[in-house]
Amino acid sequence: MIRVSDNPDVDEDEPEARIDAMHHAREPQGMQTTLYFLSYLFEEYGSDPVATYLLDERELYVVPCVNPDGYEFNRSQAPGGGGLWRKNRRNNGDGTRGVDLNRNYPFQWGGNGSSGSTSSETYRGPSPSSEPETQAMIQFISSRAFETALSVHTFSDLWLAPWGYGEAFPPDWSEIQEVGDLAVEENGYPHAPGAILLYVADGVTFDYDYGVHGTFGWTPELGSQNDGFWPPQSRIVPLAEEDVLAFARTVLAAGAW
Repeated sequence: MIRVSDNPDVDEDEPEARIDAMHHAREPQGMQTTLYFLSYLFEEYGSDPVATYLLDERELYVVPCVNPDGYEFNRSQAPGGGGLWRKNRRNNGDGTRGVDLNRNYPFQWGGNGSSGSTSSETYRGPSPSSEPETQAMIQFISSRAFETALSVHTFSDLWLAPWGYGEAFPPDWSEIQEVGDLAVEENGYPHAPGAILLYVADGVTFDYDYGVHGTFGWTPELGSQNDGFWPPQSRIVPLAEEDVLAFARTVLAAGAW
């Protein structure tokens, strides 16, 4: 985890936002886009008014890779990129491996938007928050006061909001819609609850953020069908650039704005 602020060694009384990426091991563009956003903040601080304001007036917490063992498995199997392993590498004890970390959170766990089959790519795990990665994230999230959060995935060029577990709008939809619509104003991603816009998925990060902690959370699905899980190198920076404003506005909305 990285704390990004004008005084990163001090826990200041400033609005807090979080960006995490790579719950799924085959979605590295989320990590790349997150690191690119940090580079923007660092390089433009003192010259760009938005970057300067965000570092001066917010505390941003970043987890670039939630699923390190799954990512390392892909790297070891395909060092040049292209590995398609999604889950972590839990030994399920029946010849299969892996739990989908983004179906393992202890809010609305175990519904129709995940699988109880260990061989499934959306295997939810044997119990809510059974995985060490999920446990670490829960402990971390519970220790902070995040007002907004992004849990970054690929791909589909979508900006998903709660709820994921069922086709319904959350109670604070008017505010969530306002912030999310501002985020996608430039990149043009459709923005709506995940279960309505894409598909039902339960035990997911943004539902836990909002349902348990009241954090306004979203899951950006970066990149098009042509980009896929491992976009060509020539697309890494353009994809990251098209989300700088969206990320900045989400972090901005953690406080008065």
